[in-house]
Amino acid sequence: MYDKLIDHIHQNTPGPGIDKQIIAEYFTPKCYGKKEHFLKQGYICRLAGFVIEGCSRNYMLSTEGKEVNIGFNFENWWIGDVCSFVNQTPSLVNTQFLENTTLLTITAKNHLDLLNKSQYFREYTNKLRSKATLASVQNLSGLSESAKTRYRVLLEKYPKIQQRVSQKHIASFLQITPEALCRLRKSEIS
Repeated sequence: MYDKLIDHIHQNTPGPGIDKQIIAEYFTPKCYGKKEHFLKQGYICRLAGFVIEGCSRNYMLSTEGKEVNIGFNFENWWIGDVCSFVNQTPSLVNTQFLENTTLLTITAKNHLDLLNKSQYFREYTNKLRSKATLASVQNLSGLSESAKTRYRVLLEKYPKIQQRVSQKHIASFLQITPEALCRLRKSEIS
């Protein structure tokens, strides 16, 4: 289980690597059930998690109380609200599991200790944060695109999303109705 995280660290950061014993010391395996929440809006993000197996969605509540999906998380991804986790402030997002999911979790204290202990892990974390910032900017710039273009980009980014995520959640992410998504899917097939 720890090997997946170690491989991810090595793939994203050149250098000496990180010892499995250090990862086992700082990370705890946890299993979550489908529909269970990892994080709720308004609460402090006390854990960050690396997805070993499973899938989740990030969503926000609109002023009308409607759930609006803002992202999905699959294997080899990190979950949690970075701002809430680092600053220990209330989260702006919810994270809910769409499948039974296994994570390697780390507390904010352990994360800080590991950053101070390992220059290599610190470089890895900085690289991931840079990638996350770029992805956020790209997601925001994509909002001005047509629904058809956003759908194509989504399928390119997540090729197996339709097998793992309900059409309702995909439609919410694309900010269209499920019926409009159905029409888009039919037009892509023909």
